[in-house]
Amino acid sequence: MVNGKVYSWEDITINVPGLEEIAITEISYDFEQEAELIYRSGGAPCGYGTGNKKNTVKVVMGREDYNVLLAWCKRKGKTLSRLLLDKITVSYANEDQDTVTDVLNKVTITKNSHKAAQGDKSLSVDLDLLIVGGIVRDGVKPM
Repeated sequence: MVNGKVYSWEDITINVPGLEEIAITEISYDFEQEAELIYRSGGAPCGYGTGNKKNTVKVVMGREDYNVLLAWCKRKGKTLSRLLLDKITVSYANEDQDTVTDVLNKVTITKNSHKAAQGDKSLSVDLDLLIVGGIVRDGVKPM
């Protein structure tokens, strides 16, 4: 934090190569690793074991932007569920601070959700994605 200014939505740039015209209005991404306690006699844990790792991302975009995505898929001859995005780049830039960049590598869409309700001023579409190639922060794989 410099001069009290923290990162905010206006400090984020999201880039999907080939889809620069799409406006993403929300993004969240997660890393998860399975972990389980290992027990000895007496019921007390003595350690833990780890299993599979999983990276997921969720994006929200306007219905108009979703239509652009569908048209792009059609031009590529792919369905939305068969689309593999090489990467999504999320950069955080703030006044007087270094830019931090997260690269979400090899991303595929697993679910899309639509909702509309009386009184809505705009419509949005939620997309759930899997990150097959992991997340890299400033050139380092943090997880």
